[in-house]
Amino acid sequence: MPISAARMGFRASLVRLVPASLAVRMGMRPSTRQLFAGPGFLAGEGPAGNDPDEIDGRFRILNQPARGRIHVLERSTGICIASTMSNTDGTWRIDRLDPNLPMTVIGYDDTGMQNAAIQDWVLPAVEE
Repeated sequence: MPISAARMGFRASLVRLVPASLAVRMGMRPSTRQLFAGPGFLAGEGPAGNDPDEIDGRFRILNQPARGRIHVLERSTGICIASTMSNTDGTWRIDRLDPNLPMTVIGYDDTGMQNAAIQDWVLPAVEE
């Protein structure tokens, strides 16, 4: 451990993995990310063709691709499973989602110019 970390009071410790069933008996809660993990993904990708008006899933503000915050919520509980920031061209991707669980996707404009955009009952896709 570096000397500066020791001076600041940081200590190194081993990480132990605890099975979810044992964690519940011990009063610990497993990570929500692990509960909803799977081979699916959600993505906002650019248009497949050359037509810029083609419908796609990019993050947009006033119909212009932009950078923004994306949250993915599990539909029945409202638990936030994942979040990310879109690229400046509006594209984004979240992997390792269960393709059988319906999700709610919320896009936030952090500049405060527009309200959030919501897509409900979204099922993650699975790569072929």
